[in-house]
Amino acid sequence: MKNLLKILFLNLLFTTSLLAQDEEFGLASYYSDLFHGKPTASGELYDKTKFTAAHKTLAFGTMLKVTRLDNNKSVQVRVTDRGPFISGRVVEVSRAAAESLGLIQDGSTRVKVEIVKTDQPAEAVAETPRIVEEKPKPAEVAVTTPITAPASKPTEPKADKPAAADKSVVVNKKPAAKEEAKAAAPAAKEATSNAVLVKGSDFQPYDLFEIELKRPEKKGYGVQVAVLSSQEALFKKIGDLQEDWFTSILVSVQKNSKGELMYKVILGSFATEDEASTYKENLKKNKKIKGFVVDLATMGTKG
Repeated sequence: MKNLLKILFLNLLFTTSLLAQDEEFGLASYYSDLFHGKPTASGELYDKTKFTAAHKTLAFGTMLKVTRLDNNKSVQVRVTDRGPFISGRVVEVSRAAAESLGLIQDGSTRVKVEIVKTDQPAEAVAETPRIVEEKPKPAEVAVTTPITAPASKPTEPKADKPAAADKSVVVNKKPAAKEEAKAAAPAAKEATSNAVLVKGSDFQPYDLFEIELKRPEKKGYGVQVAVLSSQEALFKKIGDLQEDWFTSILVSVQKNSKGELMYKVILGSFATEDEASTYKENLKKNKKIKGFVVDLATMGTKG
């Protein structure tokens, strides 16, 4: 009789353990619109209108039910990405899913995550964090140290049809220089394929860095979190933010009234001032980072 009770007790513990593995509690956040159209860790492009999510370990294709604990709203999402890599967060959902959960204004909330269906085995899951693949979008100057993906093979335009203009090409770039850059790109990419993300804890002022500068259209809003007077301080600040899993780090280079260079570090961008304000409050509440909302259209060469 004792042996039978022991077996039943062990079976109960085993069943409880299995059920526990299918439930997870913690904070849920949602993707910034900056990532729309960007590749996820699974290779699938992020689409803010689809019901998808990022999870640290579950297999790509796993269907999850995400339920808010405060109002019991729930939504089903498919895992396509890795993350979120911030302590306490268990899932990051697409904008469409966030709207269904009423998460847009809150920024983050406590949820229960349950596995609904798995499409492929867990051992097939890649463990590459999404932060490696992301690149910032709007700002006057964007500074990152990304791991560079292998260059894709350029597509030759048809002879009877002119190739479409590439809107992402840098302004004032000569055609000859563009072709030379294309020819040199594979070698350059291969040489830096082992680049690693610089974090604040391993930052060194004298080192080799991989930098990408972009000057996109100035629009939207951001949250300014620092003003620095040297490039060394700037690089260190970027490393600190990257170590805390911030990815959309923007830098506005300006001159103050004395003609001295200053570097404004901005997180963003956001389509509306209200979204930026909500993000600013979440920064202060969750990360203890103080900042203020800035209009990116006003970012010029003078302070």
